[in-house]
Amino acid sequence: MIFKNKKNKRSIEYANKIIDNKLIVHPLWEYVDIKNGIDWKQDPFNNGTWCYYLHSLGSINYLMNAYEDEKKNIYIEKAKEIITSWEKANNSHSKPVSRYAWKDHSTANRVVAIIYFWSIYINSELYEAKFEKELVLLLEKHGEFLYDDKNYNFRNNHGVFQDKALIELSIIFPQILNSNLWYEKAADRLLRYVNKFVSENGVHKENSSAYHILMLRLLREIDEFLSYHEKSIPELRRTIFKMEEHLAYIVKPNGIVPMTGDSGPDSIRFIHMNEIKNPKMRYVRSKGKKGKKPENEVVYKDEGIAIFKDNLKAKKELYIYFTAAFHSLAHKHADDLSFLLTIGNTDFFVDSGKYNYQEKDEYRKYFRSTFAHNSVTVDRETYELSSNQLGKSKVIKYGIKDDYSFVVGVHELYPGVKIERTLIYLKKLSSVLIHDNLQSSKIHTYSQIFNVGRDVVVEPLTKKKVLLRSTIDEKEVELIQVNHVTEFKNYVGEKKPIAGWQSSKFNEKYPITQLRFSNKSDNLEYKSIINLEPNSDNGIKNYVLKKSNKNKYTVICKNGDNFTFSI
Repeated sequence: MIFKNKKNKRSIEYANKIIDNKLIVHPLWEYVDIKNGIDWKQDPFNNGTWCYYLHSLGSINYLMNAYEDEKKNIYIEKAKEIITSWEKANNSHSKPVSRYAWKDHSTANRVVAIIYFWSIYINSELYEAKFEKELVLLLEKHGEFLYDDKNYNFRNNHGVFQDKALIELSIIFPQILNSNLWYEKAADRLLRYVNKFVSENGVHKENSSAYHILMLRLLREIDEFLSYHEKSIPELRRTIFKMEEHLAYIVKPNGIVPMTGDSGPDSIRFIHMNEIKNPKMRYVRSKGKKGKKPENEVVYKDEGIAIFKDNLKAKKELYIYFTAAFHSLAHKHADDLSFLLTIGNTDFFVDSGKYNYQEKDEYRKYFRSTFAHNSVTVDRETYELSSNQLGKSKVIKYGIKDDYSFVVGVHELYPGVKIERTLIYLKKLSSVLIHDNLQSSKIHTYSQIFNVGRDVVVEPLTKKKVLLRSTIDEKEVELIQVNHVTEFKNYVGEKKPIAGWQSSKFNEKYPITQLRFSNKSDNLEYKSIINLEPNSDNGIKNYVLKKSNKNKYTVICKNGDNFTFSI
């Protein structure tokens, strides 16, 4: 058993283009002409991610996929040509022709691709002992690079890809000197990553639900590979089990994960039932046919995540996600105290998506900013995403009760400003309260921001009341501002300033509606209401907060009744 990239349904098409000297490194980009050979210094799309894929030798995977289906030697010949070309241009990692040639991620992925090629080449009609020896020497050079901690990425999941490659090298080529040391180093570093970036509750702390899935699948691949080769890392299997359970909670009713941090709308349908060990995840993946039903509501206090789910009276499933967490810079957005709200198949309040990884791109900056999330901005600026901000955002209180559930988060990510947000889901009243308490010794412009999904029509009734209507099922939601509003802005796909955008595909964006409610003060309260059943007797029109030993809320209902509770 070796690691293989899963076959792309267009692998043969891509492989034939490569044979025709039209290089494809990833489906996200068009082909590049290589009839005069590959220029390993090139950056035709002015995109570092493309360069990573180029030097990962992802093209080898398409060629080998095609060979396994078609059994044509021309695919092996082209792959050999590409590997030889790369080695000639980048033989020394101290003097690479491109800064992407010997990077953490590209080096690790290249090892996996070359081993895939080697496994086919040694059993082919084209096999030559001399070239196999050259391949093994090239892989040995890669192993030495990956083994050296100076080249290891301890900051994010790229290190796991390095460990995966080094584990494979050490096991598939035990004859290489020091391969046993490679294995021990990779296993040790892998556990260090897990202990740092996966919580005791199985929450992956790289700030992205999509990367939670990616890392879950990556760790499972490593575990299965080890098991096949009669090795194991017991802690790894326990971590996988816990990560499956967290995924069972965060996934939306439609099987899509929320687009938190650098995420797209990833689906759990690509996770096969036979891979899943956790009974709660089995229940969710099988849509209730197997496993054990997870609770509707859960709060991970230390990890800074709350999820509230419910079945509304209109027979629509409600999903609320709240976050207050700044554990690392990996895939982090300025989304602290932001929330997402979905009813049925309609995303009413949404996250931005990743767009791309080009940090100088003005739209990438926007997608990571506070403006692209449902939170509060100060002085019309986002806060800094830097290491000195770690730990300055957290959940401080929560409760799950029969009539209501709540979560309280706080951050001090803007210098001199403390922001505390309380989100309360009133179950019997089908309403959500959002209470923001902003404190500073100076006057600031505070803006409460709501980003509305693209399947929602927005009808501002006043500058304090907005009706949101789903184009999918005509479901309506009402947003009310109880407090005074000095300025109300409604943006849709604006370029100056950049506002009202979402991205669900790499390097693609589309307009959505953004609502901004702004006031100027030193200390300020925002009191917002989201009525989930605005046309029924349910819902509320106002609420007041009375400070005491506990926060006491009195809700003024539409039908004239009052509901009082403390948190």
